[in-house]
Amino acid sequence: MSRLTRATLLGATVASGALAVLGLAWLLDLWPTVYAVPGAALLAGLAGPGTASVVHVVIALTGVAGGIAALAGAVGTRGRVATAVLQLAVFGVVLQGTGPLSTMGYLVAMAMPAAVVVLLVQVVRRYRVARWTVGVPGLVLLLVGGFLARDALGGILRMLGSGLVENRAGLFLSLLVLITGTLWAAVGTQALAGTPAVERATDWVVRHRTAITVVAATGPLPYALIRLTWLTPWPQLGFDLDMSTRIWGLTLSSGAWLGFFLTLGLIRPWGEVFPRWMPGLAGRRVPIAAAAVPGGLIAVTLIFSTVPMLVMFSGQGLAEAVVGAIAFPCWYWGPALALAVWGYVAHRLRTERLADGAEAGTSGAGEAAPARAVTV
Repeated sequence: MSRLTRATLLGATVASGALAVLGLAWLLDLWPTVYAVPGAALLAGLAGPGTASVVHVVIALTGVAGGIAALAGAVGTRGRVATAVLQLAVFGVVLQGTGPLSTMGYLVAMAMPAAVVVLLVQVVRRYRVARWTVGVPGLVLLLVGGFLARDALGGILRMLGSGLVENRAGLFLSLLVLITGTLWAAVGTQALAGTPAVERATDWVVRHRTAITVVAATGPLPYALIRLTWLTPWPQLGFDLDMSTRIWGLTLSSGAWLGFFLTLGLIRPWGEVFPRWMPGLAGRRVPIAAAAVPGGLIAVTLIFSTVPMLVMFSGQGLAEAVVGAIAFPCWYWGPALALAVWGYVAHRLRTERLADGAEAGTSGAGEAAPARAVTV
């Protein structure tokens, strides 16, 4: 077992342990269970929050036991894969609700204003032409817009602050489940790596990774476009919107657009080498984990949200179900993004192996030439 594999397995075991501790606190009535919130989990809606809490603890403890056994060498590949599948099936479907998708979307949207400011500042610093056509006008627009909409922005901050405080337990659980699921998905992937079936699948994914990535990049577009309509007199999936809500819709849309461009980065040169406008990183190779970890986390979020979202919309009628499946296409976006990340990682690893081999061959040839000369 490699050092990376052991580290991933250890992380998954610790994350499952944290979930188990949290569940035990619910069973001991130290904290109110999150599963009591309507829509928090499919199982809670069918069998009640108590049953959901018990299943939560049992499956989390199973993850701890399986992880410890694997670290000790007591179970092999099949044991690791079986444990990973169980964790993903229960925490990703049975005990899943729409919370993780909302949590991730809101966190990304909250970070977007700072990201836009940093991007515009770097445009001003690095690009002479774009400095006056994009950078400076953009910063001025943000400054003037922020001043004119200060009351609306204050309303957004108050809304977010109260929402974070009120739903802090659910937010924490959502993030912990997503991290745990991502780690166990990595454990299962590492356990299967190198098998003939996975190698054949990897070859197929790498061959078609451009098309797969383009498909994945379309996933956030419906949501991004719908939220932009909140700036018009004809808002979609919204009504009676005040200025604060309209600005927040723009922020949510910008987060979706960020997902679109970052997904395309998996097949673009700047997804492998940092562009020149990035301070301190320009020209350096992008670490594989820098794209694989966040990409994998978002893919897990989308896949975990697929069934709860479809169930939620199906209960509102056929028309609403179709609209929901189009506006929030987790059903194809998540799997496509997972395959896109898979293709990116495999492509980067193969490219780096070829580069290392070429460097070794060049170095060996350079060292061998003097030896032949001495022999002659």
